[in-house]
Amino acid sequence: MTLDEVLRAPAPALSARSVTTLLETGWGLGAVEVRPLPSERDLNVLVGGRHVLKVSNPAETRESVELEVAVMAHAAATDPELVMPRTVPTIGGHGLLETTDDAGRACLARVVTVVPGEILEGAVVTSSLAEQVGELAARTSVALQGFFHPAAGGRGLDWDVRRLPDVVRGALVSGVLDPVREPVLAGLPDRVAGSLRACPALPSGVQHADVTLTNVLAHDGRVTGVIDFGDVHHTARVADLAVTLTAVLRNSGPRHEAGLWDLAGAVLRGYQRRQPLQAEEVEVLGDLVLARLAVSTLISRSRAARHTDNVAYITQYDDANARVLAELAALSPGELSGRLHRLAGTAEPHVDGDLGARRAAVMGGPLSPLFYARPLHVARGEGPWLVGDDGRRMLDAYNNVAVVGHAHPTVTRAVTRQFARLNTHSRYLHAGVVRLAERLVATMPEGLDTVLFTTSGTEANELAWRLATEATGGDGALVARHAYHGSTRWMADLSPNEWPPGHRPEGVARFEAPYGDPALLTAATAAGRVRDAAAQLAERGHRPALVLADSGFTSEGVRDAPPAYLQGLVDGAHEAGALFLADEVQVGYGRTGPQLWRFALAGITPDIVTLGKPMGAGYPVGAVVTRRETADALARRYEYFSTFAATPVAAAAGNAVLDVLEAERLPERAVLVGEHLRRGLRHLAATHDAVGEVRGSGLLAGLDLPGRDLAREVLAGLVAHGVLAGLTGPGGDVLKVRPPLVWEVEHADLFVSTLDRVLHEVGGRR
Repeated sequence: MTLDEVLRAPAPALSARSVTTLLETGWGLGAVEVRPLPSERDLNVLVGGRHVLKVSNPAETRESVELEVAVMAHAAATDPELVMPRTVPTIGGHGLLETTDDAGRACLARVVTVVPGEILEGAVVTSSLAEQVGELAARTSVALQGFFHPAAGGRGLDWDVRRLPDVVRGALVSGVLDPVREPVLAGLPDRVAGSLRACPALPSGVQHADVTLTNVLAHDGRVTGVIDFGDVHHTARVADLAVTLTAVLRNSGPRHEAGLWDLAGAVLRGYQRRQPLQAEEVEVLGDLVLARLAVSTLISRSRAARHTDNVAYITQYDDANARVLAELAALSPGELSGRLHRLAGTAEPHVDGDLGARRAAVMGGPLSPLFYARPLHVARGEGPWLVGDDGRRMLDAYNNVAVVGHAHPTVTRAVTRQFARLNTHSRYLHAGVVRLAERLVATMPEGLDTVLFTTSGTEANELAWRLATEATGGDGALVARHAYHGSTRWMADLSPNEWPPGHRPEGVARFEAPYGDPALLTAATAAGRVRDAAAQLAERGHRPALVLADSGFTSEGVRDAPPAYLQGLVDGAHEAGALFLADEVQVGYGRTGPQLWRFALAGITPDIVTLGKPMGAGYPVGAVVTRRETADALARRYEYFSTFAATPVAAAAGNAVLDVLEAERLPERAVLVGEHLRRGLRHLAATHDAVGEVRGSGLLAGLDLPGRDLAREVLAGLVAHGVLAGLTGPGGDVLKVRPPLVWEVEHADLFVSTLDRVLHEVGGRR
């Protein structure tokens, strides 16, 4: 039965005496004051200020009324704090009572509790109230999740936005819609057809479908609850939101406090606090609002023509409908959806013209260059893959930031969930931050018991430098000959890999990285190299405070430092009165195995460990791990604070990354896949003259190529075939393979086979 058929049937008619008798015999509610309430198709009576008697339209099916009772019970059970009517059992313990109205027509009656507050319809709707209404709509939708009832699927309610084509067709036939005078209204079914077709594929369920200002109650500027579940049916949740948004937008305009787009933004903010929207839902939302405005207008016209005694009530929204419909329909579909995307935070960056040229013009040009001779426009990522804006999939063999794979759902959900709840600076207590620090300490050698959070590896190394200078009194640093430790002013001085010709900072001296025969790379060798570098500093009047080493010497061409060599660096640092820092920004977080850290694989204990890139799998977070006495040395004169370090969201990202590493055993996989990868690369080295030594540990590999020019040619060939890698080393002639840890053997095989193909192609051109 359609709503139109129900609306054609007169509402139940009961005298005051009949109402009193029904209440007393059915629910034992005697001697109470009763007062009729407005209703579209039923009979509603306020009973003593605490209850409402609802007598359903005689044309309403029993299944529909039972659906309403059942859905209210479900919502009350799933969200007990949601303020809404509760069904009062009859004397016999039932939810419904069969009765007849004064005309002898069979009806179903029930009694529900009164929700405190006043109906919002007719009140001034501020942005604050609109946001609360949006949140209430989402909360009600969430409360109905998991509910099923046979009557919810095919109710055929004309108010349902999906019935717009039928409603318009009926209005044209009946003559209440003139297509010549109102072409926009008549043409709406064609305009929104695509959005209506998209609805079945969007998140759906049984929805209230009428969280409007008529059914939302408020008191003293606060929404108190929702009433009237009479229109519940199964539909897309965005269709449910469209009903609420339409009702609120009707309260914009010159006579109201907030403008249309202010109210729209407020509703979406409130809604997404409880239930984030997908971009696909926002894409159709504007069209569904237009559909709701249209069906509301046309149903009103049809009913007003039949019920001339109730025209004022029936047509109360007509003027507002017309005004909002005209404003929204004046926008193109793209403009309308674009505005809503921006309000909802689901807008995609718009690309127009040469994106590379635009970037160069506003982002520093040669100061911030892109990778590869032909820069890539990457649109999204998934696991070990990156996807270009043209849809082309590329195997990622380079990015350690996405340590657990691109867009890992666990990390994504953790970050968005925490962002929706709270994100502020680190000057407040937060359990997630403390938990992350405790988990990091648990992975470290005994004595490294203090974690200081930063926003990046660069910032971590900067903070480590401050700690070292305060703890030792030194003012100089010793670094590997081609090291890289960050991009700030001081870290650039500690990154010889980035030095321009002739740049030699006075307070920095260099030692040789572990090149050559591993048997010759002893502890004594390393300590001697540190001693020699410290002597160079002393000649310039400086004393070392810190010896820094990337534990994998990746910028040096991925050098496999024997444990003894790394221990020698520690010993040499201490002999010189300096602290030793293990920079794990590139090689940490399980890349070399389940011990998580490359220095731990070597069995050494640094004085300071710095973490960065992979720590948040794309969320900016880094850390310094050190001894408490080292931190206390800085605390004697300074406080340390970084606004965006140790935020709740950063902690959520960091904890989620550790969760995934543990749950999916990615560090263990990194060892197996890395060994398989290097075996394949060594096979290439045996078959291609252009391939030299293969180095690395875990899922990290460096492959020597003869010269920068050939290396760049090989890299370009890999990119052309859909594989992304990098170059490193003093001469830029070492192919660096440093993929996300989600690589499987098949990805390693794909990399090796593609490199084999590229080497053949390059060799054929030379």
